[in-house]
Amino acid sequence: MSNAVAAADLAALHEKTAGLPEIRISEVVLQTAQFERMTQWYEAVLGNSWSVINTPKDISVTQRATANGNKQVRASDVRSSFMFIDRSLPYGQLFAIFEIPFVGASPTTDPGLNHMQFKHVDIPALIERVKLLEEHEIVPHRCSNHGPITSFYFYDPDKNIVELCSNNFQTQEAFLGYFQSEAYRSNPSGIELDYKEFIARFDSGAPIEELVRIP
Repeated sequence: MSNAVAAADLAALHEKTAGLPEIRISEVVLQTAQFERMTQWYEAVLGNSWSVINTPKDISVTQRATANGNKQVRASDVRSSFMFIDRSLPYGQLFAIFEIPFVGASPTTDPGLNHMQFKHVDIPALIERVKLLEEHEIVPHRCSNHGPITSFYFYDPDKNIVELCSNNFQTQEAFLGYFQSEAYRSNPSGIELDYKEFIARFDSGAPIEELVRIP
């Protein structure tokens, strides 16, 4: 099948699926060779506990399941942990970690996940978490005001990028409206921030509206 035909087929498929009931991302699963460290790190950073933890009774089950570089495994075949982010039906949200013994650390040149985003209820809640992480020597490698949101970026123990963020606007109308603004069209990435300076301004009492305003 040529690229042109494939593109046409995908366009036709999109027209059909656009009429289906909406879907949402309901699960993200990371794979790791350092299961204990990764599960402890995410539990500490997110402030949430693992809801389900599975450990195969026989290590040979894992060895067979992951033989020949296979990553398509059943949760019961490997050590796995599941954390509920949202329990509401019909969607809900789960975050999980699977132990795949042969995988290396990110980043790699392979296609796949670029980063994950965890959104906070507001800027003060985001800053409170960042401060707590800093006390335990978990510090962001990047901080950005993207316009609609402000984000702090961290590396997990496997070097996956974890984005902790909050909306810069209090209403849905203002949040969605920013994407239609000239400010967003001219600068969709926003500006880079010094995270310590940003937190210092917050601690000094700067209004949130001033903190998140892009010059």
